[in-house]
Amino acid sequence: MARRAGPSVRSRRLAVTLRKLRRATGLTGADVAKAVDMSASKISRVESADSGIYLDEVEKLLDFYNVTKQQRVYLLDLARHAEQRGLLRINNTNLPGEDWQTWADFEEEANGLLFYEPMMIPGLLQTTEYAASIIQVTGHGLTADEVEALVASRMARQGMLHRANPLKLHVIIEQSAVGRRFGGPGAHARQIRHLLDTAELPNVTVQVLPSDVELHAAMTGGFVILEYDEEASLVLLENKVSSLFLDEPEQIEVFESTWASLRELALTPAETVEFLKHLT
Repeated sequence: MARRAGPSVRSRRLAVTLRKLRRATGLTGADVAKAVDMSASKISRVESADSGIYLDEVEKLLDFYNVTKQQRVYLLDLARHAEQRGLLRINNTNLPGEDWQTWADFEEEANGLLFYEPMMIPGLLQTTEYAASIIQVTGHGLTADEVEALVASRMARQGMLHRANPLKLHVIIEQSAVGRRFGGPGAHARQIRHLLDTAELPNVTVQVLPSDVELHAAMTGGFVILEYDEEASLVLLENKVSSLFLDEPEQIEVFESTWASLRELALTPAETVEFLKHLT
């Protein structure tokens, strides 16, 4: 049976943002509904992406929330194309903003992340030293203050692994990525020890994909599957200048199948721990 398509990624992004704007005011949905002459049930459905919304209704909400001009343009564009499925292109400026916030919000809303990473250790498992090194070499023209701000935001995101209802994280990392040296004396060993420590958390699973493994379905590059309790999964693909969210059911199934095959090829979590211990 074909998988039922959930709300588009644009519709979900609009819903998340409107919900955050309302919560920032400290008001309930009923309070906002009364202020903008809408029903409380309409506000609830819009904020959960269960219902569409007309542009004039979005404008009423944005006026009430007193959003910036830049954010207004962005959110109205989302509303105009809310039914469009497929790809949502996010320009990466490498600095916090609407594009960065899109990923952060989708990540925060997820209950599980499945990472396949062929080039580096994922951000949620990085030490401060490793994060700074990665951001410096991949960022284009970043100042020292900008690097510091990005490192701080990345470290803050790791709190999702330790919250009361912790994020479930499963990563598969290529052997070459965990073995790649960086920084000063001891930096690599500290990163590996941090990886081992984090892998002990009950909500974190780490697997290493050996370098001598056969050709596999993910040879085209890394990806992240974002899993949700009550919404359809999303897939994130990233390159140096953009990020792509996939929301088509058929596309999600391709990456879920690819993930399943990688799990079989990778070292087991226990084997991964023993492998990593030899790198410290």
